[in-house]
Amino acid sequence: MDTRHSNDTAERQVRDVRLWLAAIVDSSDDAIISKNLDGVILTWNLAAQRLFGYSEEEAVGQPITIIIPSELRDEEEGILRRLRAGERIDHHETRRITRDGRYLDVSLTISPVRDAEGRIIGASKILRDVTESKRAQRALWQRDQQLANEVVRARTLQAIITRLISESTQETLLAQILDAAIELLAADAASIQMLAPDEESLTLVGHRNFQPDPDSAAFWQRITAEASSTCGRALRDNARVLVTDIDSCEYMTGTREQQEYRRLGVRAVQSTPLRSRGGKPLGMLSTHWRTPHTPTESDFSLFDVLARQAADLIDRVREGEERFHLIANSAPVTIWMTDADKQCTYVNQVWIDLTGRPFEEALGKGWADSIHTEDVERSWTTFANACDRREPFQIEYRVRRKDGEYRWITDAGAPRYNTDGSFVGYIGSAVDVTERKLADEAVATVSQRLIEAQEGERSRLARELHDDINQRLALLNMRLDALSRAVPDSAAEGKQRVEEARQDVMSLVTDVGALSHRLHPPRLEYLGIADAAAALCREISNQQSVEVRFDAESVPEGLSRPIALCLYRVLQEALQNALKHSGSRKIDVSLRGGADHIELTISDLGVGFDVGATRDRGLGLISMNERLKAVAGQLVVAAQLQHGTTIRARVPLLQP
Repeated sequence: MDTRHSNDTAERQVRDVRLWLAAIVDSSDDAIISKNLDGVILTWNLAAQRLFGYSEEEAVGQPITIIIPSELRDEEEGILRRLRAGERIDHHETRRITRDGRYLDVSLTISPVRDAEGRIIGASKILRDVTESKRAQRALWQRDQQLANEVVRARTLQAIITRLISESTQETLLAQILDAAIELLAADAASIQMLAPDEESLTLVGHRNFQPDPDSAAFWQRITAEASSTCGRALRDNARVLVTDIDSCEYMTGTREQQEYRRLGVRAVQSTPLRSRGGKPLGMLSTHWRTPHTPTESDFSLFDVLARQAADLIDRVREGEERFHLIANSAPVTIWMTDADKQCTYVNQVWIDLTGRPFEEALGKGWADSIHTEDVERSWTTFANACDRREPFQIEYRVRRKDGEYRWITDAGAPRYNTDGSFVGYIGSAVDVTERKLADEAVATVSQRLIEAQEGERSRLARELHDDINQRLALLNMRLDALSRAVPDSAAEGKQRVEEARQDVMSLVTDVGALSHRLHPPRLEYLGIADAAAALCREISNQQSVEVRFDAESVPEGLSRPIALCLYRVLQEALQNALKHSGSRKIDVSLRGGADHIELTISDLGVGFDVGATRDRGLGLISMNERLKAVAGQLVVAAQLQHGTTIRARVPLLQP
């Protein structure tokens, strides 16, 4: 009777413990799921129900593949193989699907579950929804890319305009306009037509990347407003005409124009009227593509600037030097010229309006009086050296506006030559890039705030895990240990079940402690980056059964916390990527201090990857790059398929 009573008490206490464990699991904000080695779901907590839309009754007993997209089923087979081999899987980023078909970006941590004899009988999985985090990272990266692309395109246009201005003959000017049109719209070919004296037709005066036969050349030589081509329609309507696919253009169907486009291999075409500043028609600038194509509004915004400038320059060539000065004064950028002795001979009205100083004060070297004193020597040296070598140049400096405020300017110049080839000086243009500079600073500030918020959240979670969850688990373990000792030896089965529950709790305590340290490594704060990095490498080696060799040399003491934390997070991300993707069982890590910098290098001899193909999608690389930007550092990734990967993070010790 006493034995039966003891067994009943043990059973009841085991049930109480299991209910306690269930309550802890259900209180988690992360989905916690267990499955057997056949991939069948055994447990399903409340967070999993909220995340995926399946109730516990609907999910338990079902294959785990109900939440795995069909295209990722092979991934699950690989996970099961690794679990059967006793491997733990940390922070595996993948995608999962909800009951209503929505895709989620998730981070998985999966641990094998063993029975009392140590045999693997299943797995426990902690699944965190990182969809919003990834979306924010993508948005930040896309904004950064957009700003970078806009700057590159603006500089390209600036360089193009500078080249156009330097042309002195109509033949060379038209050739430059055609090349510029192809470059700005990523077109396959281009053509330019001028308005005929009758002002009712267009005459072909130049083309690029076409090889028309005599019949086709004769057909395109003169186009009227009644023609079914884009240039004819644009002449008739005095507006741009775009056809993204001539095979689906109704007004071209069955026409001679459609046949001629096909003979030239053209599938898409646009024609933009060239007009003088006074609105007088001058001609037509067209671009052509060999496949269906739809230019963006951004493409056309820069192209329209080219078209206006091209029209103005065509007028300049026609009307002479005085006309050039008038065009330069009406241009939206500063335009300047020097003689062969490096003395300024001309600035346009934009410079005069910007500085508030008369034309005469800018001549010679007078222009330097408007430049910030810290930038004068560097700017003059750059220009003088380029002039001596007859090379194009580009510089950035600050100019004092007439109201006393300094504005950032990007200035580009190119050498000028007479028709006989003799050097006559330089011509250039300058653009106010202050707003772009402010935008870059704003993006950097937002990025830094996001990183700081992320680290703050990691610290909070680490504290909660360590001070709350882990303490509760430790208390639970003590109760289980006491319960195990209280159960008489005669109740062997109950005693074994209590011990199994205690082992589960101990495993959970270890996992929670490791997670807390990864979220907020105390070694980094108290011992510094070198010891913290060495400890991380040892931990990865022990947990993942790989060889991570760490070497530190001349690491400066008292490294600032932002730099140390940045390098530690880069190391974490790089090691995770190497374990996940490289297939290599050996990873080398080095930390080297220099006179003015510190450099972290992580390399493996694994499968490698195509850096160009991955840069747009690798959120890990984006995260590392953003962290390094926040401390004025640089990230260099060198990788080649089947030849391994090397990641270098270099940070200056003196922060701006």
